[in-house]
Amino acid sequence: MSLFQKKTRLIPLLIPLLLIIAFLSLTTGGARRAPWYEEILRNIITPPQRMFSSIGDAVSGVWSSYFALIGAEEENVILREHVAKLQSDLIRTDEVQKENGRLRDLLSYKETFPYQAIVAKVIANDPKAEFKSITINRGVEDGVKPLMPVIGPRGLVGKIGTVDSGSARVLLIIDPNSTTDVLVQRSRARGLVVGTAMRTELRPSYYLTRMEYLRRISDIKDGDVVVTSGFDRIFPAGIPIGTVNDLEKSRYGVFLDANVVPFENMDELQEVMVLLSGAKKTASKPSEE
Repeated sequence: MSLFQKKTRLIPLLIPLLLIIAFLSLTTGGARRAPWYEEILRNIITPPQRMFSSIGDAVSGVWSSYFALIGAEEENVILREHVAKLQSDLIRTDEVQKENGRLRDLLSYKETFPYQAIVAKVIANDPKAEFKSITINRGVEDGVKPLMPVIGPRGLVGKIGTVDSGSARVLLIIDPNSTTDVLVQRSRARGLVVGTAMRTELRPSYYLTRMEYLRRISDIKDGDVVVTSGFDRIFPAGIPIGTVNDLEKSRYGVFLDANVVPFENMDELQEVMVLLSGAKKTASKPSEE
């Protein structure tokens, strides 16, 4: 028998063996090495896949950061509004405290006069006006009448001019049309304080008045306090007006003149007190038992 014939006889035996090996290779593919073409394909696909995955992660991170920034900005807006409200409340509280302090000063001053008095708010004050006056929120309905004295926490302000039902105009002592009979508190020298509507360099934003018709032999000097005399029957005696500054002889040589700087800064008045000069205080009667 030739060698070729022997090999052909083995073919029927090899075919089942090859089928068995192929079947086993298909069922155990997870444990075998990947074919060369699969590795080449994987090497081609993996870098772009990683790049797109990184880009996706970056975009996702930026998006999350964007929403986080929006949330932080909204929170900052809320916080800023809250801080602004707290500052506004603090300012209002401070204003109320200052107003209460001024009112306490006025009310304590009120006890020194024999007249009934009411507190009024200044609702208009034009320092550039031709006539130096203020407007208050009290009028005829509150018992206010012309010529009633008006004082501040530090001294005389002026007197009531025109009166409406719910407001009144106050002619200030610095107005050139205003005159007040006064005394030098220390020496009791008498004169008239006349408004000049001129600002003083001695105290910025304050106005000057002048004390006129002082006798040449009057005992007066710079720094003396000037008060109302009560002789004009408009202002009660003893209301402080201001201090003397810059004495000089009048042009007639008979009298002395002196500048008087008022205690009150008329531009900054916010509350004043009106003395209801026609209404005397009545002492409270003890309760009968």
